[in-house]
Amino acid sequence: MTRSTARPQRQPPTEWQTRPLRRDVVPPPAPPARRSRSLAWEATLALLALAIVVAGVATLLFLEMWLADRIVPGVYVWDVDLGGLTREEAAERLAADFYYPADRHLTLRHGDRAWPVDPADVGASLGVQATVDSAMLVGHSGNLSARLREQGAVLLKSRLVMPVFAFQPGAAEMFLSEMGREINRPLQNATLRLGDGLQVEVIPGQSGQEIDVQATSLALQQRVRQMAGGEVPVVIRESEPLLTDLSAAQARVQAILAGPITLTAPDAGPWTIAPETLAEWLILRPTTGADGGATLAASLDPGHATAFVQEIAAQVAISPTNAEFRFDEGAGVLVPVVDSVPGRSLDVTATLSLIESAATGGHERTVPLPLVPVRPALANEDGPALGIVELIGEGVTRFAGSTASRVQNIIVGARQFDGVIVAPGEEFSFNHYLGEVTAEKGYEEGIIIWGNTTRADVGGGLCQVSSTAFRAAFWAGVPVTERWPHAFRVAYYEPPLGMDATIYSPQVDLKWVNDTGHHILIETAVDEANKTLTFRYYGTNPGRTVEIDGPHEANPVAHGPAVYRDDPTLTKGETRQIEWAKDGLDVTVYRVVKENGVETRRDTFFSRYRPWQAVFLVGTK
Repeated sequence: MTRSTARPQRQPPTEWQTRPLRRDVVPPPAPPARRSRSLAWEATLALLALAIVVAGVATLLFLEMWLADRIVPGVYVWDVDLGGLTREEAAERLAADFYYPADRHLTLRHGDRAWPVDPADVGASLGVQATVDSAMLVGHSGNLSARLREQGAVLLKSRLVMPVFAFQPGAAEMFLSEMGREINRPLQNATLRLGDGLQVEVIPGQSGQEIDVQATSLALQQRVRQMAGGEVPVVIRESEPLLTDLSAAQARVQAILAGPITLTAPDAGPWTIAPETLAEWLILRPTTGADGGATLAASLDPGHATAFVQEIAAQVAISPTNAEFRFDEGAGVLVPVVDSVPGRSLDVTATLSLIESAATGGHERTVPLPLVPVRPALANEDGPALGIVELIGEGVTRFAGSTASRVQNIIVGARQFDGVIVAPGEEFSFNHYLGEVTAEKGYEEGIIIWGNTTRADVGGGLCQVSSTAFRAAFWAGVPVTERWPHAFRVAYYEPPLGMDATIYSPQVDLKWVNDTGHHILIETAVDEANKTLTFRYYGTNPGRTVEIDGPHEANPVAHGPAVYRDDPTLTKGETRQIEWAKDGLDVTVYRVVKENGVETRRDTFFSRYRPWQAVFLVGTK
């Protein structure tokens, strides 16, 4: 085989193989026809892309417009699909299809006890509109880009929206309050109780517990909103008793009731307070012990104890006896005629303290009563200091013609004022010293003026006593603060006119004030032989003299015919005149008081007497 020595001919490089040898070498342009086809193809692709973009944008715009008032597809409320529904449609579907799953109900637990809880028990109900609003927020918040991203995510994976629950006010609280009957335990402090035989027993205290309704309600509502189910612990508030250790109080009470307490006095009693009575008086009050802890303080009720002691005080009290004096005009001094005697009283406060000490302080349970001496208001030794050294006023009236009963009443009435001593500045009251007018005190029935007539009454004739006391006060110059004239002129008190004073306890009184600066002693004297009554006022004359101006008469009114009255105390056919006819008259008497010859006071005493006819008693006995 002959081998050729000729070299193969090289082919020209293709376009992609050609590489420029220099940077300024430019490949030759393509042929015109081929370039035109390339540009047309690129234009077609661009138009197609533009059309796709326009279609996509249009689709998105249409989708956004469609979703503007609808829930994004893929949104669920629990297991209810609300995607693509309007608000109204979503509300209807929720109302029809939503239910709270039974496996998500709650259980309240306290210790080893449990109570199942239906959401309705705590007033839970689906808030349909609020839930729809929550679902509508998905994919509808933020700018367009954010909305599109969220909507795409929901379409791909769906979205679960938790339901919104509303709670009826007070429902949970009511439900828990019912549970509280089983859980709550009242706080009880330790206390004491009296058993048989007055033995003191301690009743232990116990801690208190109760449901914290507000905190438990909030926990329940939170778990219902989460639909998490499971157990919710009951929130409990606990309280501890303040009183726990009452051993000291027990011992104190037992000591108080250990036996009777006896009260003694030198000449009275004894009085015994039995343990049963002490138990009735017992008072227990919370207090702070020596260690700072709370305990009970045992004491006796001061009200019951005071009432008991005051009864004893009335039994042991002795009123003091004042000294009684007569004025010895010859010697010019007071002479005691009745010696003063000290009295005594019971110190109630000290007695209560002694009873308390005997009950709680030890074994000595006999209490001598603390008796306090009471000094008389006027003792024998007080005489020289009273300033009674002279006669300063005297009043005299006549009672001739009076019946025996009237004389008796004058004697008994005057006796009430004999020896009375009026202190400086004191207001003398006739009715106060006269006291009760009764037959038991020695008064008899006599004739008194009553209204427009006379009648028999116990004490008739006492106005003789008051008129005489008034006249003594008149001449002593002391201020007369109350004086009433008789309605008619009475012969016993004349002359002079206008110097009488009627009394009728308690409405009508005679009063005067001791302004002399010293005590005034009143002495009375009834002269049955001469038919006179005398009041003498002894004291110290402050340098005054008394004169009378009057009596001045005016406006006389003639009296009427005589009056005859039957009297069963007189023998039949016997007649006795008891009143004498007098004309009516206005009478004014002025009292002129002078000191060192100078008039210092002029007092006016006015009397208006009605006309008064003669009165005769006709015997019917």
